[in-house]
Amino acid sequence: MKKLLIAPLAVAALALAGLVPSASGAATARSDDMTTVAATAKCKSLTALSNVNVRKSASTKSTILRLWYKGTKGCDIKGVDGGSYKNACGIKSYHYWRKVNYRGTVGYVPNVCVKYS
Repeated sequence: MKKLLIAPLAVAALALAGLVPSASGAATARSDDMTTVAATAKCKSLTALSNVNVRKSASTKSTILRLWYKGTKGCDIKGVDGGSYKNACGIKSYHYWRKVNYRGTVGYVPNVCVKYS
């Protein structure tokens, strides 16, 4: 009876820890979790200069994933050339974006709306 109760608890504990059982029974880390861990380890801190939309891709026509609040910090992943934007954070027109991780949401913000902190 005890063995029947321990196995589901062990699987649940592994799932909470970000590990999933493989076909062989050994626990392995999910690759998307490892990418997040690796990105966080190399994080360059950014601060939002104003409230800015975090978007799914580097375009003002892209879906808004969340709002990044002025003065809060996020993590820089890389810079990308993307769609042009106008009147963003006091800049008349530009086209360079930052791929960022803000509170677990990975997306794109206009480069001129963030600064290294």
